Amino acid sequence: MKILATTVLLSLIVLLNTSFHAVRKVVFPVVNRQSSPAEEAGMKQIVNSPLSIDSFPQNYFASPLDISPLTIVGNFGEPRRLHFHTGLDFRTNQEEGHAVFAAADGYISRINVSSVGYGNALYITHPNGYVTAYGHLQRFNAQLMARLRKEQYARENFAVDFNLLPNEIPVKKGDTIALSGNTGGSGGPHLHFEIRDSAERIYNPLLFGYKLKDDMKPLVSFLKFYPLDDLKNKSDGYRTKVFGKLGVYEVTGGIVKLNSTQVGISVNTFDVINLSDAHVGVYNITVFDGNKMIYEYKMDRIAFSDKRDVLSHTDYPIFVNEAHRTFHKCFVEPGNHCPVYCSLENSGVINLSDGKGHDIHLEVSDYAGNVALVKFKLQYDKTSTLFKEKELKYTTRFDYDHENEFSNSDIKMKLPVGCLFDNVFFNFSSALSTELNFFSKIYQLDNSNTQVFDWFDLSIKTENLNPALADKAIVVYKDGTGATTSRGGKFEAGFITTKAREFGTYYVKLDTTLPQIKILNVVPGRNMRTYKKILIKITDNLSGITDFDTYVDGKWVVTDYDAKFSMLTHTLNQNLSVGEHTFKIVVTDERNNRAEVEMKFGM
Repeated sequence: MKILATTVLLSLIVLLNTSFHAVRKVVFPVVNRQSSPAEEAGMKQIVNSPLSIDSFPQNYFASPLDISPLTIVGNFGEPRRLHFHTGLDFRTNQEEGHAVFAAADGYISRINVSSVGYGNALYITHPNGYVTAYGHLQRFNAQLMARLRKEQYARENFAVDFNLLPNEIPVKKGDTIALSGNTGGSGGPHLHFEIRDSAERIYNPLLFGYKLKDDMKPLVSFLKFYPLDDLKNKSDGYRTKVFGKLGVYEVTGGIVKLNSTQVGISVNTFDVINLSDAHVGVYNITVFDGNKMIYEYKMDRIAFSDKRDVLSHTDYPIFVNEAHRTFHKCFVEPGNHCPVYCSLENSGVINLSDGKGHDIHLEVSDYAGNVALVKFKLQYDKTSTLFKEKELKYTTRFDYDHENEFSNSDIKMKLPVGCLFDNVFFNFSSALSTELNFFSKIYQLDNSNTQVFDWFDLSIKTENLNPALADKAIVVYKDGTGATTSRGGKFEAGFITTKAREFGTYYVKLDTTLPQIKILNVVPGRNMRTYKKILIKITDNLSGITDFDTYVDGKWVVTDYDAKFSMLTHTLNQNLSVGEHTFKIVVTDERNNRAEVEMKFGM
């Protein structure tokens, strides 16, 4: 059970929040837009009923950790690669093994174990309808570990995701449910913590009374401006540094004159908090043109279906190419339907056609109410050269609100409605390859800076491919940084067809190479009783590992897998008889290349 210090900490958290939440209102956006063909076809809508902070229980959920004071290394909604972050990442002092507690009464409703994502994760459903989630756990308590192992042995699979009945494993607030860890896609030891509702919408945990010590204002470094009139898609925009102190920023000269009548802004900003060196996401951004609010972003709630809208919300090419530097766009592209935008006037686009100087007032705030302010004038000036015009060359135009197709004798693309955030002036090219293991031309589908929301169909014509090896052929995607990923695919009638959701470089290769298996701590005949674990490293050169099985004396046994380290760990049964035993591992990749290693060990 949780010790007294945690109860004291919870009481302090609730006390500190009482006055703050008494006046603060949280309103989820109701955005009125004319329905486009895309929306009529069933795309996501930004329609949320207004809610106030009074809707959220303020003294119901306790701290999931016995660490005081609580601090974080990641917060709710901060932009990450390919998604908005959906919880709080609580610091665990760069250690694993801290007790993790049930935040409130309820029952274990789901156990999910994976080599990626949340790794070892638990979910508790509470009587008030909310669900708390706990991710990257090292291991569960004894009862939950026994339930997990039962399921893994029944399925003969390490990765499992299953639901439990309400009366199967009830828990009380403060019960120890697990130990904190670093499993799955974690970048270091911490506890990922979420609060969801029954519809799987994820809420900012700070809405429920959790409070972190924070008297530090967000930091602002740059602004970027985008032409959204006839110069749109013909200019890379204009970036300028801001200067200031005590949280008040301005631009050099106080005014920016732009050669565009319709302009969008993005702001490079992040938040800092006490007791942490982490750069985390900001909570709220508002933009005023004079006295009129034209844009508001507020990170209170998000759904899993909206997470990938981060590709549109941020200036993603900068994010990818400049070490995750985050520019929040303060205008909304027409195909971005993420429900984090509250007030919108003309989608946040600033109209400068009157030629007058516009007083722009941009505020960035964190959940604790610390505010950074950026003030400047914005004016249209046709003699300005800040937006450098470039020639717009393209093969065809894709409309964001329609289904789009592109094909020739070598390639076929079909993009359903909802794939694109805005219209795309699509460029296509192909080139012959001199690589021996390439079995198609190299195709350039626009470039990886053009963001795609959802999956589309892609078929590539193969060249010089032996039909006997067709099941070993895969589509390979290469992004702008040179990183490659297998997209798999199925061969039929000279083409390989697959699903993709990135623009960039594609080609076909063969994967006939077996996965690699290296047992790290077993040598033939070694007595392993004192070692207790068998450590194995498994890797694959191209298509990726899809399955592995481990056996002791011919019987399947559970072995834990952490994909980020390519590491398998089998904990030996200490009840094995004295004498010689056999350990066997079989690893299969996505193209069904199968490797096997067998070794004797002693106990």
